Amino acid sequence: MAIPTNIKTLLSGSVVEWARIEFKETWDPEASLKTVCAFANDLDNWGGGYIVIGVEEDNGRPVYPLKGIPFDKVDAYQKNILAKYKLTRPAYMPIAEVVDYENKKFIVLWCPGGDSRPYSAPKTMAKDNKERIYYIRKMSNTVEPSDDEEKDLFNLANRIPFDDRVNHQADISDLNITLIQNYLKEVKSSLYEKSKTGDFIEIGLPQSHWLQTVG
Repeated sequence: MAIPTNIKTLLSGSVVEWARIEFKETWDPEASLKTVCAFANDLDNWGGGYIVIGVEEDNGRPVYPLKGIPFDKVDAYQKNILAKYKLTRPAYMPIAEVVDYENKKFIVLWCPGGDSRPYSAPKTMAKDNKERIYYIRKMSNTVEPSDDEEKDLFNLANRIPFDDRVNHQADISDLNITLIQNYLKEVKSSLYEKSKTGDFIEIGLPQSHWLQTVG
């Protein structure tokens, strides 16, 4: 499944706010799991966020020249990502895509707000750790919530924002391919060219968030 934008757009910060993007030079399971959990909880209803692995950061901005991920580590990173994100409660899996940019490899994780909020993650990866935290995003930081913020998070779970509600009566025929193509073109998604020549169902079904508010 492809992410709804591309790495060049994410690196520019021109479409997705910097606070919704986190850059990681290498795969860091503990820190990345906390950030994915925070994006999934989406306390401020931003629409989740992105993690780009293979990019060094300085004050939240990408550092050039881009480093990328060594080719021989890409597969191992993907397997480890799958294993570690099974540790979230309830289960949550970001949408991962390996992308090529400037002759280098990167992994982009798209983490939309989850349907089963709130989500928790282990405080540490130590084998004897039993503490779990409902991480949230504050500005450009992943943090532990205060008592009041944790209450807000649980209240949010009881009133899922309209944009995040699943319309179980929606059908693939309700989607408007022209509107979808306009959106994909605007965010410079890698799906745009595919949408002009590919199968409509193949394009539409993976992007299930487009079905959420149809009705």
